[in-house]
Amino acid sequence: MRRIKLRHLDTLAAFMKTGSVTEAALVLHTTQPNASKSLKQLEEFAGVKLFERSGGRLRPTPEAELLFAHATRLMDELMLFENLSLDLTTMSQGYVNIGILSAFSTALIPMAVERFNNLYPGIQIQVDLLDSDKIHTYVSRGNYDFGLVHHPEHEADLMTQTLKTSSMVCIMPIDHKLAKHRVILASDIADQPFVTYPRSVPFGAAIFRSLSDEGVRPSNSLISNQSQLIRRLVERGRGVALVDHFSVWDANEFDHIVVRQFEPRIPVSVGMIIPKRRPLSLAAQTFVASLKEVLEQDPATAPGHQR
Repeated sequence: MRRIKLRHLDTLAAFMKTGSVTEAALVLHTTQPNASKSLKQLEEFAGVKLFERSGGRLRPTPEAELLFAHATRLMDELMLFENLSLDLTTMSQGYVNIGILSAFSTALIPMAVERFNNLYPGIQIQVDLLDSDKIHTYVSRGNYDFGLVHHPEHEADLMTQTLKTSSMVCIMPIDHKLAKHRVILASDIADQPFVTYPRSVPFGAAIFRSLSDEGVRPSNSLISNQSQLIRRLVERGRGVALVDHFSVWDANEFDHIVVRQFEPRIPVSVGMIIPKRRPLSLAAQTFVASLKEVLEQDPATAPGHQR
């Protein structure tokens, strides 16, 4: 079945605006016979009389006026579509929705957002902080472009990728006596005020298990399940802490704390999960590229004196 083509609507719009087939042809950079042919084909497709012919001129019927009103809206929508397509291609418009763990909100994601936003200020970025189970659930439903977790779980409707593997690090005020060491051992913090995660969360359980294996029972009067709060308490001189390295990825940019390697090593990683049913948009792919660039900076624990 033949369909109305875009050139038919273009010709109708040009004719209705100029009132002349010859002038419509000039506007469309075509010949007068071609313009007349398009109008005739449009009339055939419509199945109703669109033009009154008198003295070699065409006059639009009320039906043509009605079609023109709809054609104008269609052309406007098409222009919006074309402009949006260009904006999306040039990254001047779009959005990225991400679900992340709170540990990544203190340094890693702000660094990636800063890098991305400097290049593509027209892209809207939404970042929601959720627990790991909700991130997996919502990403699998397609509520987010992707999610960031520590240990991505393999599920039928998710694609997973480990972006970076690191370890827990020891943080302390810059003037702390342990800051002169390059590596902090479990025994070094045995007599230090200690800020840590509760045993009920995976990080806390891993830390206490590791310290217990080394025969260390720290004094942990300050406990929080939020890496950001632990970091702030250490900055205020409340003790030393073992934290997810990714939560202090930007520590070298500031003078409030120092970051040191901790042994025995407690591995941590940042993993990305993506819904299988919806590939990453160009904007989301570019954001992930910015995130990977931040991770490639690999701000290893700050150098210090050898033990």
